[in-house]
Amino acid sequence: MANDSTAGADNRGLFDDFGAFRTPTDEDFTAVLTRGLIAPDANVLLNLYRYTEQARSDLLHALGGLENRLWVPHQALLEFWRNRESTLSDARSSGTQAAEDMASHAAQAERTLRTWANRVALPEDETDRLRDQLNEVFGDVQEAIVKVGKGEWQNITQDTSTDPVIAKLEPALVGRVGAPLSRDDYDKAIAEGMRRVDKRLPPGYMDKPKDGVGAAGDYLVWEQILREAAHRQCDVLFVTADGKEDWWRKEQGFNRGPRPELTEELRTRGGGRLFMLTPKQFLKVAASILKFNLQEGSVEDIERVERIETDQETYGGWTADALTDLFDRLTYEGYGDRVAVIKYAAERDGVADAAGIYDICRYPEDRSLRGFTKPVTRLAGQLRDLGKVPESAVYVLKAKYDAGPGPASGFSVHPLLVPLINDLTDEDEH
Repeated sequence: MANDSTAGADNRGLFDDFGAFRTPTDEDFTAVLTRGLIAPDANVLLNLYRYTEQARSDLLHALGGLENRLWVPHQALLEFWRNRESTLSDARSSGTQAAEDMASHAAQAERTLRTWANRVALPEDETDRLRDQLNEVFGDVQEAIVKVGKGEWQNITQDTSTDPVIAKLEPALVGRVGAPLSRDDYDKAIAEGMRRVDKRLPPGYMDKPKDGVGAAGDYLVWEQILREAAHRQCDVLFVTADGKEDWWRKEQGFNRGPRPELTEELRTRGGGRLFMLTPKQFLKVAASILKFNLQEGSVEDIERVERIETDQETYGGWTADALTDLFDRLTYEGYGDRVAVIKYAAERDGVADAAGIYDICRYPEDRSLRGFTKPVTRLAGQLRDLGKVPESAVYVLKAKYDAGPGPASGFSVHPLLVPLINDLTDEDEH
């Protein structure tokens, strides 16, 4: 009798159980854009407020051209409305903040110039000439920042009746938004989403640091997509600016397609194939298939926003190279014990208790932990100044005070950094 493990082997092919590893073709994208379900994530809609006017117009044109193939999960639209005004405020304040930062840098540059001039006894008139040149350059840059900000934002307000984004988005989404889950289904989905977060099952576990049930938001979007795809029995294209590993299969740091688990789950639930694209990729593919011309610079502008979001979302602005650089600098300056504590905390879900720190650092019991994080904060600041991490990068190590004022009860690593630190530790051990 033949071995049962070989039964049916002749009926399977290279991609039968491994469709997630198959590179989509032009024919695949044509099929899904003309006969499938195209579901944009909340971040795609929110980013309309971050693009230039022409990029925004092109992306809205692409979405509108999908007609009834366009479908927005109810959870995605809920997150859009929840985050719309904060997105507006962030985008508006970016120009103001950039202008303020530029003024601060100008003052620092002038102080540096003055200190150097005093040390080398530079003549006063030459010092004044150089200072005037500095101020002129910084002034020009500040003026350009303010001008661009006012030009892009003068017509966009919190008032939905006058917001040009809402004016164009509303007709595009008429009849194309999914219904909310019933209360019973919603509660079950929340429970499943939180279970996946705890078990590190996609999608959504990278949102673990979010408060309450917020970490289950990605799963709610996914569950609603699964239901609609099963109803239509079609392929799905999920368009998202979320580049984290709980959605994407990553190879050597690059997104290669949806996670295999998600591809299999869609198929099991009655849908077809799963495709994923970033907004930039979607715009290029849609323009080619739906036959419309892109304005010059639209793709580049969307890429600009994606690049900023990738820097901020991937481990809170830190990369493996930047974190390794920080560890090397700490070790070089004699603070290798801080590196050991950071790794110790990451292994324990981001928290290092005081007892463990005393043991790692071999401190006497009467040794104070005051100022323990200062070398980490100082050197992280140097990396920001060098442009190796963005200004928005999360903290690496900070003190915890469980009992209020007094000695620190321990130290914590930012939750977004935990997986990156653990990955680096695993590489070192191998």
